[in-house]
Amino acid sequence: MIRIAVLLKQVPDIERNVKVTINANSYNINRQGVPSIMNPHDRNALEEALCWKDQVGAEVVCFSMGPTQAAEILKEAISMGADESYLITDRLFAGSDTLATSLILSEALKKTGPFTYVFCGKQALDGDTAQVGPGVAVRLQMPQVLNVQRTLIRSAEQFVVQRDYRNSIETIAVPTHSLVSLCKHANTPRLPSLRGLFLCHTYQPTLLTNQELKISPERIGLEGSPTRVVNTFTPQLDKTIQKLKPENGQALFQIIKSKMNEVMG
Repeated sequence: MIRIAVLLKQVPDIERNVKVTINANSYNINRQGVPSIMNPHDRNALEEALCWKDQVGAEVVCFSMGPTQAAEILKEAISMGADESYLITDRLFAGSDTLATSLILSEALKKTGPFTYVFCGKQALDGDTAQVGPGVAVRLQMPQVLNVQRTLIRSAEQFVVQRDYRNSIETIAVPTHSLVSLCKHANTPRLPSLRGLFLCHTYQPTLLTNQELKISPERIGLEGSPTRVVNTFTPQLDKTIQKLKPENGQALFQIIKSKMNEVMG
């Protein structure tokens, strides 16, 4: 039986025209009053897993680490067709950076696995680091195929994808027991079905706390996070306009040369 784990994250919906502010002390996004959604790239990872379920008969198991309200995106995943979900939540996990988060997720996958594949989004809308997926793969000693743009073959015998790599397109045969990260435009995520909406109405994900994962508190949360956000700022963009006549090609060349010298130091 093919089992696919999908890593999902609940993020602020900053793609809407919603004013987002930063906490002056923690430098985290102030989430109060900002609607939360399933991370868009993760939605594409979920769709890929559901396509496997439709075509090959895979079991789709979703995971999300976060506060209790993150259960909403797991319910949404169930309404789209996922089979099972786990909410990884504990006060000890609060403040975890990408290193600690990858440890927590990998331990959750170990406890509930094994899995044929692990799917995740390329990056999160809020942190935008693209570090958690590769971190999970390293901790689980799994091959990883990142930045997948398109799936070519999806069967029990073969899994072939295309990805962007250094301004070229690579075609890769993905081995089993690999982690695959997908881009936002890798596919078109489906809408929840009516049956799915009915099922998720009373659905509750299985909770995983540190009591089950048994990770040393020194390796998680703020204490186990070696990175900190020390400052955030809005860059000042100064835009100037200089009009040149078509015959002033030499003047344009000198302006470009001057700007390049500024950049190159």
